[in-house]
Amino acid sequence: MRVRGLCVAVVSASLLLVPGHAQPGQAASVPAKPRTLTQLWTLDATYRDPLHGVSFRYPSVWKAGTQFGYHPPALTGSGESEPIAGFGYEEGGFPREGSGGPYWQTNLEGFGVVYSAVPGASTAACESKAAALAEVQAHTRTVLGGRSFSVYETGEAGMSQSTSGELYVAYAQGTCTLFETAVSVVSPGVADGIKGLTTAQTRNIEAHLLEIMKSVRIEPKPKSP
Repeated sequence: MRVRGLCVAVVSASLLLVPGHAQPGQAASVPAKPRTLTQLWTLDATYRDPLHGVSFRYPSVWKAGTQFGYHPPALTGSGESEPIAGFGYEEGGFPREGSGGPYWQTNLEGFGVVYSAVPGASTAACESKAAALAEVQAHTRTVLGGRSFSVYETGEAGMSQSTSGELYVAYAQGTCTLFETAVSVVSPGVADGIKGLTTAQTRNIEAHLLEIMKSVRIEPKPKSP
């Protein structure tokens, strides 16, 4: 990524909401936020897509949505590959109003994960979709949940704001399964008293987003009788 006991909730893709985003210098309403990093990062909810056999875990304090800052993830608004599910956390706009969440004194706007499943004829076809979304051909490979994924870097910037992330793609049973983890920030110094995320904070966010990806499972589709 360039920016570099459990109560299980099953959430329908029909609950998706796309929140509004304030530009730097505009006040934004800030909902009640987790007060600790433990609250923010506990993976105590599960999303399931029975149609494609996909499931993954995420923090229940996150909101359903596909955009976590001024610039959306590459999957959002991408047409055919547009997400069918997404969950994320927003620290809020600028200037900050009072004590917010664990990152309220940083330049973080928000972060989250989006998911899409679209028809694909082959692994090569899925790779082509991902490369077009990321606008780069270079990628790495990783194994998550016993399945191989290609990983592409994504990013967009402008208006003193940026979003960067990692796009994961796997081909299975005629379907391209795509996930994108993304982090949105404003440029340090845009708002008074706001400092950039530290290296340790950035690595911590990346590690937790990776834990969500490690929870991804893609089950075989049931055979027709």
